[in-house]
Amino acid sequence: MLFKNIKIIDGGFTAKSNMYVRTEGPVISYIGKKEPDKIDGEEVYDGRGRVMLPAFYNCHCHVPMTLLRGYGEGLDLHRWLTEKVFPFEGRLTAKDVYWSTKLGAMELIASGCASISDMYFFIGDMASSLDECGMKANISHGISSGTESDIRDMKGYKDTMELDKRVKRGEFGGKPGDGSDSRIKADMGLHAEYTSDEKLVRQVADAAYEAGMIVHVHASETKKEHAECRERHGGRTPVKYFSDCGLFKNQVQAAHCVYIEEEDAEIMKSAGAYMVHNPSSNMKLGSGVARIKELNEKGLNIALGTDGASSNNNLNMVEEMHMAAMISRGFTLDANAVSAGNILKMATRNGALCQGRKNCGKIEEGMRADLIVMDLDRPHMQPDFDTVSNIVFSAQSSDIVLNMIDGRVVYKNGEYLTIDRERVIFEANKSFERILGGL
Repeated sequence: MLFKNIKIIDGGFTAKSNMYVRTEGPVISYIGKKEPDKIDGEEVYDGRGRVMLPAFYNCHCHVPMTLLRGYGEGLDLHRWLTEKVFPFEGRLTAKDVYWSTKLGAMELIASGCASISDMYFFIGDMASSLDECGMKANISHGISSGTESDIRDMKGYKDTMELDKRVKRGEFGGKPGDGSDSRIKADMGLHAEYTSDEKLVRQVADAAYEAGMIVHVHASETKKEHAECRERHGGRTPVKYFSDCGLFKNQVQAAHCVYIEEEDAEIMKSAGAYMVHNPSSNMKLGSGVARIKELNEKGLNIALGTDGASSNNNLNMVEEMHMAAMISRGFTLDANAVSAGNILKMATRNGALCQGRKNCGKIEEGMRADLIVMDLDRPHMQPDFDTVSNIVFSAQSSDIVLNMIDGRVVYKNGEYLTIDRERVIFEANKSFERILGGL
């Protein structure tokens, strides 16, 4: 596809007007002011009044929790989990997860997302569902301590390794091999410190290292979690405890990190780990506000995530960028605590790197064609004095008129090109009603 006369947000996260961008197969093959030679049969997209930017990478999500949207309102994290979420999830089937994942994928795609890092269960069904929608994903099973003493006997581990086999067979795009170019990737999941013992943490660390996987974990989400970890582990914070157990010998993406301390930030920075900031979820559950201004200035890698639709209650990365920028400024009393360009980078390039996708997340020649187009000809996007600022502070997800993932258009002008909208909504509500009726 050739985009002509379009404004772009380039690899340096600055705006350039009247550009030509060509995608060939899954990659961006040309960017320039000069119109390239025509290719027979090529679709041409008129980009006047529109802006192209990298698609979003939602680096902490529980996408099947779309079924729990609005369920368990007004509770803090621990009551929300124990009184509402865990009983509901205990009744989920693989079919429920398949359809609720597609429901979430519709929301993600329409709001400009190319890829998610997800932690849940029935991960094989999730992978198939997302792949059919044309999305990318790093998927992990949130492993917790249970009756089994060896990780290799645990369903979460077995499902993870089975998904990894499918990835390496080339089931989700790319050639059979190491899975590096697959749309779907298997990560190793550790749910949290408070749902595991030291033996399991060490086993997860070793298993991930052996398999060459990223580790996805919740860390220091609430003050209670952080303080109780210190009580259990001789004054050590969750990050320090995980570090002592060898978890950071792997690439780690640690969700929330609301209460991490200075030593924690240094541990994570030295390890090249990623903190995933989830401002909407943290605010909604009354968990607190992560100090992203301070952590960003320390050089910690930061990506953004929505968390699940029961604790947000949406999967909208446009809104998440806005929230991240606003609360960092209000919390620090600094009107430029984190710049709009930095926030946009967290949602795009940083997210791609967090997932180990080095050839994704920015508009540059040779990069994967994961891109979205926003309509600038909207009252709230005019005048277009500072396009990056408008994207972060003014834009709505409804301004997105095209979403392309690996060079394939999956959403255009409000239409889903890979998903049967009516069937998905019907099946998801049928699952919800069955589960709710049994509780």
